[in-house]
Amino acid sequence: MKKIFSILPFVLVALAFISCVKPTYYALTTVVVELDAENDVVTCKDFNGNLWEFEGCEDWAIGDIASLLMSDRGTEKIYDDTIISARYNGYFEGWN
Repeated sequence: MKKIFSILPFVLVALAFISCVKPTYYALTTVVVELDAENDVVTCKDFNGNLWEFEGCEDWAIGDIASLLMSDRGTEKIYDDTIISARYNGYFEGWN
């Protein structure tokens, strides 16, 4: 019983820290640069040159514009951000 009460403060502090780190969501516009049909992966490039991947390449084509809903996972680094959803948003040749 003493072990439970000695560990309890650490658990409460950890829970408080976890609850303070809330992810935020943001939109990211990208262009499809590669399709891997064998692994069913779409690779997109954002304006800064970062590459992002998601599954489901059945209707995508190279040059398509993908609007991604991203989660920052509560951190400042973008390299651990995750894609929540991807939506088709046109293609470059259509922008005349």
